[in-house]
Amino acid sequence: MTDFLKQFEERFRASFVEDLKRTLEQTQNERVYACAFGTDSDFVTLFLAINTEESLARHIADMKKKGLCNSKEDEIYFRWGCSEYQYGDDTHFNDISKLLYAVENAYDYKDQLIEIIARVVQETEPSVFAEYGQSKEDIVFFVSMTDDDQAEELENESVALMTRPELVKGFLKRYEQ
Repeated sequence: MTDFLKQFEERFRASFVEDLKRTLEQTQNERVYACAFGTDSDFVTLFLAINTEESLARHIADMKKKGLCNSKEDEIYFRWGCSEYQYGDDTHFNDISKLLYAVENAYDYKDQLIEIIARVVQETEPSVFAEYGQSKEDIVFFVSMTDDDQAEELENESVALMTRPELVKGFLKRYEQ
């Protein structure tokens, strides 16, 4: 493992649980269904985004009032488009993004970075989620690109690495509904 990947794993491990706890604290009394790790097509940024069933319903209702949600496809986008998620605005992993930005061609490490993210998610104890009234087993975890046509492929590949298989099946069919 390169020094860059070692540093990434150390920083991600240190930041993830702290940011996750801070974000889950905001979601109490709501049911988290998705936890996404957003990046860009160059893999030089990283942020955490979480959504709940309740925040999704509020967001869709608000978008309908504004005339910005007029179809089932719009609702599916709001459910799975991590840039629409309502929790995680303050979890931009700034120290990690600085590291990613500083390495030449961070995208070349995409697969290893996703493996590290998945490993840390897998190793995060269910008790961290339970402390905030959530069940890790009920959450879909995935990595997405906010500005790239490859986002769906990346989401589909990454979800299987860190999400319970029963949830993966539904996620992979999310646009067929």
